Amino acid sequence: MNTGRRLRPSRRSFLAGGAAFGATVLAGCAGERSVIGVGDDQFGTLRVRNWTDYIDPELLPVISADIGISLDYVESYESNDEALELHLNPFLDELPFGIAPDFDIIVPTNWLAARLIEDGAAEPLPIELIPNHVNIDPVYLTNDWDRGSRFQMPWQAGITGIAYDPAATGRPIESIADLFDSEFAGRVAMIGEMREAVGLGMLMNGDDPTRPDSGSAAAGFTRIAEAVQRGHFAAATYGDFADGLASGRYAAAMAWSGDTVLLQADRPDIEFVIPTEGAISWFDTMVIPKGAANVGSAGRFMNWAYEPANAAQLTSWVQYLSPVLGVQDELLALGGEAADLASSAILFPDAATQNRLFTWGSGLDRDVEDTLEADFFALIDPILTEG
Repeated sequence: MNTGRRLRPSRRSFLAGGAAFGATVLAGCAGERSVIGVGDDQFGTLRVRNWTDYIDPELLPVISADIGISLDYVESYESNDEALELHLNPFLDELPFGIAPDFDIIVPTNWLAARLIEDGAAEPLPIELIPNHVNIDPVYLTNDWDRGSRFQMPWQAGITGIAYDPAATGRPIESIADLFDSEFAGRVAMIGEMREAVGLGMLMNGDDPTRPDSGSAAAGFTRIAEAVQRGHFAAATYGDFADGLASGRYAAAMAWSGDTVLLQADRPDIEFVIPTEGAISWFDTMVIPKGAANVGSAGRFMNWAYEPANAAQLTSWVQYLSPVLGVQDELLALGGEAADLASSAILFPDAATQNRLFTWGSGLDRDVEDTLEADFFALIDPILTEG
């Protein structure tokens, strides 16, 4: 088992100006489309479309054998916007009597999953095939857009906080306000996700990102825009912030928790903090699209992923927050470097920390939110990095 204790591209790697969507990784072989597994007369080949580096490739044949189904697993999800354009819109535009999707599971971020469910574009989960549904952490059962998690099951979750190099900053970074201090002008990276960056701006203003309205969201955007316009941010990044911290290009960054955990394996001096104002939490979640051909196969896959021992193997490689109860104990049982992760305050935040995590809410009208996103990408385009 590859424990993932190394630097690698983020699971949300993004190529500015257009990603190479056709790339596939099946049983660890990049760039070559094939199908692995044993097949089953009652369950068709399961077609999964997921983010890059979101599973250990060595697990794919294991999963196929365990659930008795062939897997067509493709790492073709490079961003939520591009997934909408290339995977989702072709069949969304034809609902309710449109074409069948060419995938059975897709893994959008929570806000996009909410839209799919609200639009009737998601199949109900085949709960009878997912007895491990009971292992969902209760925090994921209370979303107002899917109470009880009947249309989606989270794959992995993360926190967008602050990572910094104490030797470069010369002092602790404890708040979002510290990140905007003119002392660090030109040495800070911001995150390239609108809801996370603007959400942090809202927290800095004392507003709640779980209940965004047009005024508070605009004020959060303005906080970011003013800093970008005065050249405070060296770059807007995705996973590239980790390389920038490692090389000394950045002193501090808005940062994803999992990529920071991987960075700390080689650079234990790098700190990750939940700012005093709070941090942004998010999750990427498995959705079965309306009209999927292999709903039963999707259920078996989801059930495998929610067996705590299996979920621990996923966590030991990906190193983001698991949505599955019991994973911490199973990491201890795995031993070695996996057991070390069980004591990570980033992977397993305590109750006090969880109370300072905010997930972007659904309070904005779609047209307002879409306009905000368009304005955000226009703002960061000149400083957006490819990674």
